[in-house]
This record gives sequence, C-alpha cells and structure tokens, in this order.
Amino acid sequence: MAINVNFDKINDNHTVANCRDETEAVLVFCAPIRGRIMSEVLRCDVVVVGAGVHGSSAALHLARAGKDTILLEQFPVPHSRGSSHGQSRIIRLANYGIPQLTPIMNESFHQWRRIQEQAGQTLLRPSPLLLMARSGNRSSIERMARSVEQGGHTPEWVKPSDINAKYKMNLPPSSLAFFDHSAGVLMADKCLSSLQKLFKASGGRLVDEWEVKDVGVGDDGVCEVRGPKGVVRAHAVVLCPGPWAGPLLNSLGIHIPLRVERVSVFYWRLKDQSTSTPIFMDRGERKAGDNYYGIPEIEYPGMVKVCCHAGLEVDPNNRDQRVNNALRDQVKLYVRETFPGLVPEPSVEEACLYTVTPDSEFVLDRHPSHRNIFYACGFSGSGFKIAPAVGEELCRLVLGLSPRHDLKPFSAARFTAAPPSKM
Repeated sequence: MAINVNFDKINDNHTVANCRDETEAVLVFCAPIRGRIMSEVLRCDVVVVGAGVHGSSAALHLARAGKDTILLEQFPVPHSRGSSHGQSRIIRLANYGIPQLTPIMNESFHQWRRIQEQAGQTLLRPSPLLLMARSGNRSSIERMARSVEQGGHTPEWVKPSDINAKYKMNLPPSSLAFFDHSAGVLMADKCLSSLQKLFKASGGRLVDEWEVKDVGVGDDGVCEVRGPKGVVRAHAVVLCPGPWAGPLLNSLGIHIPLRVERVSVFYWRLKDQSTSTPIFMDRGERKAGDNYYGIPEIEYPGMVKVCCHAGLEVDPNNRDQRVNNALRDQVKLYVRETFPGLVPEPSVEEACLYTVTPDSEFVLDRHPSHRNIFYACGFSGSGFKIAPAVGEELCRLVLGLSPRHDLKPFSAARFTAAPPSKM
C-alpha cells in the first residue's frame, strides 16, 4: 500500500533530510516496521550524485540559482571513504597543468573567500607556498612561476642555501625554488561541511546513505537515478561520483580511462619543536613518482604532513586491501634526505583516493545523447581547491548558460573517438 509520509518525523531512520512536504515522496512498505524495506520516489529539478567537494559545490550553485536540488551521497555524512575528507589541502595559483586551468584556479580562490565569509568560520589560511624542482625539471617550475604572475602576484625566487638555512632542509645546490605568496591551506573538512550547510540553508536536500546503482532517461526525457532505496526523478542529473565514476559512466556509454589510486598520507614528527617547516611542493626531477608535497603542523601537534603525489591502483570498494610498501619506503628516503629535522619514520598514516586521468587533467562534460546528464571526474588528486569554479560551471551547463571559462580542454572527447559535445 502506498502512503504519504512526512519524512521529518522519521529522520532517525536515515531516510531523507529536509523534505519540504508530505507529497514529495512515496514509500512502499514491504516488511514489518522493524527492519522494513522502503522504496522511495523522490522528485526534484536537479539531482546531484556524490556529496564530495565538487558535488556539494555544484548543488550549492544550483540551489542558489533557484533549482529544487537533491544531493545524494552513498555513505553517511561525513565520511572518509572518498577523496574530499581530511583536514587540509593546499590552495595555490602555481599551475603545472595546462594554461586553461590557471583562470579556474584564480576564480576558485575568490569563491572560497566568499564561502568563508558566508560560513562565518576560517576555511582558508593564507601562507606562502615553497615551490621546488631540480634543474632537470626547470620547465615545470618556470611554468608555475608564470601562472602566479598571470594571477597578479610576483613569485619570489630563493636560493637553495637560504631555504636550507631557514628550514633545516637539505636541498641540492642545483635546485630551483620560489615562494608563491598568494597560496594557503584550505581546512578541507570544514570547507566541505560549510558547502553542505549553505546548500541546505538555500533550500537544498542532502540525502545520505543513498547508493546509486544506475542512471537513465525515460521516454518523457525525465532522468531517473535508481538505487536500493528507490528512485529519484529529475529534469537533470549532475554526476560527481569521485572514485566510483568509472563504472557509473561506463553504464551510460561514456568510457573514460580512469585509474583509482590509494594514496598514503603520512605525518612525521619534528625532532625539535622549534623547527619551522613550509608549505611546499617539490616537483623533483622530470620522472614519474618524483612529486612530493607537505603542510606544517596544522593538523597534529608536532607533526608535519609529507606525502608523495602518487599511489597504488585499487578498487575503491576495497581501498585498504592493497598497501604500497615500496612507496612508503620511497617517501621515508625522501624525508630522510630532504628533511633531516623530521623523524624518518611516519607517526600517522591515513589514506585518500585519487581518480586519475592519463593526462592528469579533469573531465567536465555532458552526455553526448542525453543532454540533461552532466558529469565531472578525474581530478587526479589536485581538484579540491578548484571545486567552487567547477561547481559553478556545472550549474551553468544545467541552466543552459555559456561557461565562464574555456572547458574544451577538459572535454571527454580527448579520450574517446566520439565528437566533442557542445557545452
């Protein structure tokens, strides 16, 4: 028997938060009240799949544009299973990617500051970022310096000997380095929580513990997002499924060569608490896996985050079944040689998932046949900082507006034989 239900009265059962009236969903009770099976039918203008930082940003932009928006998340919110959790992320103008990324990074800086003001708490901590590379990777660090200049700032070039003296480091004399004084640290968990709170304050509905199995479009052109708990019917779908993007997009006929990596996040104890350490990115030599980054003791007292920007390919549903001991030893060697002021054995190890494309640039596009399905994925471990601008671009596509930035280089067509979609 189908009945109308006021979800506000049954939130303890983890059904739907913020449902605005009793007619917005139908539940079919297939079992006794205890341990019941429910099939929900939810309706909205736009449904966003994935409540990580990109999905939450897109949902916020859509809600503020007046769209009745549902944001779906397969896990309980908050969680640490994907790519948006953790306490900190570096935000920077220094861009080692393609030139079209630089204005997106710059715009996101401005948007994070506005979000911080609206949230009423500190989300962005300004701090100079030390960029480093060896002489064999000169082109990369010079490209990053130019992008800082394009953002209206001046890179401060420094000698390796001065860096070594200031931070008790051991950079080789052939190293190249500069400070990006426009950079900082995003408090990641707080950023994500703020996006979701602002989304709900704008009338959006965040539905967690709602796994998505497939997405389709009916004969009437209405999208259907289906899962074990029921169906969401919407005029448009935005897919931001993070590490789970590959199978979901494949089911829609969109085949992007995505690689999911488990990245180890290490924290190293300071030998001397008076030692200062910088926020840094070290591009090393021009070879795979020679890419490190670090954040000073913002998260754990007396510990510095130092990680390698690479990981082991995994199934996101079985993330911790594979551990990369070789990479762990590689980072230990890097810390021992470069940061003699740190104990060369990690005190804390956490995990994060990267979804990597072959060219390490993200994908933002729409379905070539179903023009009301949009998606973003493959941020390759560098996407958190640009989430506000990415969310805005997804919103603009849904609204039928022209993008603010040049998105052609981020089209899925670069990996497929299909012609590029018209954004």
